Amino acid sequence: MCIRDSPYFDHHNPVEQDLIEDLIDESINIYSETFYYVPRTISSVADINIFNEDRNSIFKYAYPFSGYLENASSGFEGNGYLMQKFGGIADLSATITISRREWEKNIGAHGTTIIPDSPCTGDLIYWPTTDQLFEIKFVDEKSGQYAQLGRYYTFKLTIELMQYSSQHIDTGIPEIDMFESLKTFDVDPDTNLWGGLVEVQIENPGKGYTHPPEIIIDSLTGNGAVALVTLNEEGGIEAIAVEDHGQGYHSTDVAHVIGNCEQRAVVTPIFRTIIENAGDGWGANEAFIKEHQENSPDNWDPQNPFGTIECEDINSYRRW
Repeated sequence: MCIRDSPYFDHHNPVEQDLIEDLIDESINIYSETFYYVPRTISSVADINIFNEDRNSIFKYAYPFSGYLENASSGFEGNGYLMQKFGGIADLSATITISRREWEKNIGAHGTTIIPDSPCTGDLIYWPTTDQLFEIKFVDEKSGQYAQLGRYYTFKLTIELMQYSSQHIDTGIPEIDMFESLKTFDVDPDTNLWGGLVEVQIENPGKGYTHPPEIIIDSLTGNGAVALVTLNEEGGIEAIAVEDHGQGYHSTDVAHVIGNCEQRAVVTPIFRTIIENAGDGWGANEAFIKEHQENSPDNWDPQNPFGTIECEDINSYRRW
């Protein structure tokens, strides 16, 4: 037997839905805390070919919002502070409820999130009260009392204390940006992103440039570097200033000087990587690149980095 809704009542009345949403928003605001939502930006698709991971996540924005901390009275969840083989860790987690209206107004409207209409796992939450940075591990998009009147009104975010791993944090808010300076092992996190352009050396200044030429870096993986040229009286390059360091470049990338001239200038870009700066003897990224370029430029497939077995008689490798 099919049970229908009563035709005499409108169970999806927008006015009543708005009333319930107003009540929920008011309840959250009464007991709310101020948090900052820090969306993640995937920096370069070129860096995720081998293991499909984004090594250079960037956090450039931070938006304040009001959220209800569900376990405020009982404290953090998780295992707390633990001592393991390689040192101590802090396993702290919590649950935050944010209204969908709050999300759309203060966060989603900016259009900087990976998922436009919902919080996303991997984004960060900064809690000014404890001065801690958390990572979103799970987003419950259908939290609440069984979609009252046919609508869901809140998001429920499960967050854990962030484990920093060389992400670049530059939101413009010092209290948030300081986490990179405190946690990073990079020598100079402000100027030396992984594969960032440090300087452009002038090998031959050239002459006869009527306008400052453009410096173009030929790279398969790098992007974002900007270098501005100053000319001397003869139309040669007098100085090159790096305005934006960019990221993802390799030491074998070359730079070209583009512009009308009598004699073309020659320059050499200088890059630094996290592995080179930190002196990490276990890092082998540069070694992989060099091996690929010198010995196997035609056999390297980013989708199959471990190569292909070559044998004349495949049957000899079969097991019976």
